[in-house]
Amino acid sequence: MGIGPCSCKFLLGISGQGAPAIVTVTGPTGNVTNFTGTVINFSAEQCFTGGPMCNPAVNNFDVNFRDSGGNTINFTQGRRGTIACVDNTIATLMDGTAQATGNVLDGDFTVDFSYTINPITDIASIVITATGEDNTVFQTAFTAPISPQTFIGDCDETVGP
Repeated sequence: MGIGPCSCKFLLGISGQGAPAIVTVTGPTGNVTNFTGTVINFSAEQCFTGGPMCNPAVNNFDVNFRDSGGNTINFTQGRRGTIACVDNTIATLMDGTAQATGNVLDGDFTVDFSYTINPITDIASIVITATGEDNTVFQTAFTAPISPQTFIGDCDETVGP
């Protein structure tokens, strides 16, 4: 999958060392396993520049999860499909791709996420769904304080490749 266009830009993260979360993994045969996590960390940087422009070459997201039993699920080398931003408080990514690693999942996954900021509390609600080539599905929804660098906004123009 190539680099999708920059309809907007965002730099997303959560504050501190991560947040607690519950992850549900549904296997290709329908078996469901829930993992109660002590730490989930999330970051995404799409089309972001420090100025008013957008740069299509900026294209990355990562999810790192560890449960209380030592199981890990990581989505790395995340690349966007389609992104959207609403009112500088909501960022979404649809049909992204990432590589799953860890001791629970591995392989290529299609990833969708939404990151919604409550502007009064600076708490983000994050929903992530990833589907593997074998139809294994990873799902989680959690809340966490936003990182100080978090930004969601429009592109005044696009530069770069």
